Amino acid sequence: MKTDLTSTEIREIFQQFFEQKDHLRIAAAPLVPKNDPTILYTVAGMAPLKPYFVGEKKPPRPDLVNVQPCIRTKDIDDVGDRHHLTLFEMLGSWSIGHYFKERAVELAYELLIDRFGFPPERLYVSVYAGNPDIDLPADERTARAWEKVGIPRDRIVFLGEDNFWGPAGDVGPCGPCTEVFFDTGEAYGPAYVPGGELDTKGRYIEIWNAGVFMELNKLADGSFAKLPFSSVDTGSGLERMALILGGFDNVYETDLLAPLVAAIGSGLGKDSSLRDRRVIADHIRAATFILAEDVVPGNEGRAYIPRRLIRKCVAISTRAGARDLDYPGLLGLVVDKLSPAYPHLAEKQASLTAAFVREKEDFERVIGRGLDRLESLCGKPGFVVSGEDAFSLFATYGLPVDIVRDVVAERGGSVDDAGFDSELARHQEVSRAPKAQDATSTWATAAAFSAVGDLSTEFVGYEHTETEARILAVIKDGRAAADAGAGDTVEVICDRTPFYAEGGGQIGDKGRLIAGDAEVAIDDTVKVGGFHVHRGHVVRGSIAPGQTCELVVDDSRRRLIMANHSATHILHAALRQVLGTHVRQAGSLVEVDRLRFDFEHPSRVAPEQLAEIERLVNAEIQRNHVRETVVTTYDDAVSRGALAFFGENYGDEVRMVRFGGFSTELCGGTHVHATGDIGAFRIASEQSVASGVRRIVALTGPAAVAYTLEQDALIRELSTKLKTSPTELSARVTALMDRPKAKAKAAAVKADVDVASEARKSATGISYVAVRMDGGAPELRAEALRLADKLGGVACLVGEDQGVVRMVVAVAKAVTGNIKAPAVLRDLLPLVGGKGGGQPHLAQGGGPDLAGIAAALERVPAAVDSASA
Repeated sequence: MKTDLTSTEIREIFQQFFEQKDHLRIAAAPLVPKNDPTILYTVAGMAPLKPYFVGEKKPPRPDLVNVQPCIRTKDIDDVGDRHHLTLFEMLGSWSIGHYFKERAVELAYELLIDRFGFPPERLYVSVYAGNPDIDLPADERTARAWEKVGIPRDRIVFLGEDNFWGPAGDVGPCGPCTEVFFDTGEAYGPAYVPGGELDTKGRYIEIWNAGVFMELNKLADGSFAKLPFSSVDTGSGLERMALILGGFDNVYETDLLAPLVAAIGSGLGKDSSLRDRRVIADHIRAATFILAEDVVPGNEGRAYIPRRLIRKCVAISTRAGARDLDYPGLLGLVVDKLSPAYPHLAEKQASLTAAFVREKEDFERVIGRGLDRLESLCGKPGFVVSGEDAFSLFATYGLPVDIVRDVVAERGGSVDDAGFDSELARHQEVSRAPKAQDATSTWATAAAFSAVGDLSTEFVGYEHTETEARILAVIKDGRAAADAGAGDTVEVICDRTPFYAEGGGQIGDKGRLIAGDAEVAIDDTVKVGGFHVHRGHVVRGSIAPGQTCELVVDDSRRRLIMANHSATHILHAALRQVLGTHVRQAGSLVEVDRLRFDFEHPSRVAPEQLAEIERLVNAEIQRNHVRETVVTTYDDAVSRGALAFFGENYGDEVRMVRFGGFSTELCGGTHVHATGDIGAFRIASEQSVASGVRRIVALTGPAAVAYTLEQDALIRELSTKLKTSPTELSARVTALMDRPKAKAKAAAVKADVDVASEARKSATGISYVAVRMDGGAPELRAEALRLADKLGGVACLVGEDQGVVRMVVAVAKAVTGNIKAPAVLRDLLPLVGGKGGGQPHLAQGGGPDLAGIAAALERVPAAVDSASA
């Protein structure tokens, strides 16, 4: 089978089909999950929709459809075969508490046969064989549904846990599934025999998980609870669909990847392996999407994945002798191909390219030494590289273990994989999400709260810092509890709250919960689904669901946080005004005592620019603009000039925050009533945090005043010590800094004065002078040339400059026919452990060994004789 459908057409046919079946098309979610610490990246189209499946939040419509980019880190080692990819686009449809198995099968069959034109005789399906341990029988209901639409019984295969999907992470909604496979033909293996094994790795390619039947919720302790209603989740990889519909051998031949693979092949050379080209293509594509979401490559958790992908690419291209592979151009191919579907890629192209190149260059500094070390470990055929050595190559030089295996295999050896795995397990866990506080229990908490029913927390914190509320649930030890007493650590959910839950860079509120004689100290507030979770400990008394309570936010703390948050908005506008409209927020942290603001900008911000930014922010504070807050639609807010950013979740309604005509942004955080409440603003530091990303740390209010007073006290202290006034301090410091230069010039004068007494003749009759002169290379060169011309011979000046040896040899042009300056220099450099070179009349160099200066000066006569021999 072969069609002329492009990947763009496949995307559209899929979504239009379900729209025609009354499904709502929704936008793709960011790859970095929001409010779900159980996964590093969005791994499936349903992952961002978890709150809908557990009943925490109502979907905009029961039936939905979209195309969602996904990252599967567990597939990285399989990349390069026919169909595995790190990043793929999932064509997904969902029915949340609406239709179930029969309707899901009907829709799947109609789409595949009538819309895409798959030959029905080449389709095979799998259903769940059942598991009595979780009280799930064999899925005969789905099997009968497939028979009803036309799939014969001998092409329906009952499989075990391969047909139980989920959850997406450690906990959450899951259930049995039914998958559709396409028979790619006898060239890829023997045919399936009913009752035998279905070859899902070769001949039979899965093209669609046509129905995950969400019935269960996996809890943190490994047990399963029934969901409040049943749902359907489907997912089909666009790349695999394009593979089959185009009649290709593998996904790398589709229009999504073929141009990229070809460009990589040209860069690597004709002798490069096909697998290497595919791996680089996959990794570049995945890294492009990840870096577009402002993930900075690093050594832990989420940040490790782009580092791993980029370093694997660099390792492969280095081994192939293609260190100049045009990575920016390859990234550009990815952006050009996919930005029509994902416009943020084009918006982020400059910053993601800079981040990629920065990581590449950092790794290139060590990979050469790593490959050299690996070569030294290779011996005669049959040798084994120990797990400890393999891990050392990985940990010290960043050399991917599969590159180590490839090199070792080429030399006829092997790697102790078990030993490597043991070392890796002991030193580092790189494939799990970081262990933030209660990270893996958050969805367990959500599961416990699901019993609350179709409710969510009403947030009243924009207008109030105190409110009366009703306790809906109490969580203790990860489970819903009937009550909690003094000393217990708890998570409490109420029907309403004034507590702001951590989000958008703003930290969560602290305060108190009072219920009769009981008091709970609230230490943090986070959001899970539609609930505000108040985390804290019971100070006295006991609390229970159903109680009426009073929630009181720490108002003084909230005011400091609001000042810092509003200041980030004013700062952002000032940055764009001073540096340019290319500046975009790349992250923020709003705390009690400071604010941190990351932004896209290609170079260091000059001191005078920082001063202007600081002046602008304080000017807006002094103007005391009253905050204007408007709840409107996203499109309306953007049309009115509001800044919005990819990676943020914007719903049907958005909150637009405006300060005068200076700053307008979409923001769900809490803010000051007027800019004058910020008080004052001071920038404490500005630095680079990644290629193309800068960071400003700043202070407001009392902290800004304290910082100003500390700086003033420091200036006065320095002025006193240097015996000058604060206004003259800069001139005094400049004079002190110029003093070493004055000394160097004085040394040059001394050398000139004493040169007559220092002049000598070598055994071959050449006049020379050997003088110690401390100073920089420019001073030594000028003096050496002058002395050589004056003597009509050779001048050698040796001295110290900032902790290293400087050495200059000059030869009068009249005698360069008999002696060359580089020849004299080469004789002297070993004495100071140095290197250098030059032209016949002038050579210079240096070295680290200061103790060799005297020996070098003593050696000059012999060096002159040797060079003139």
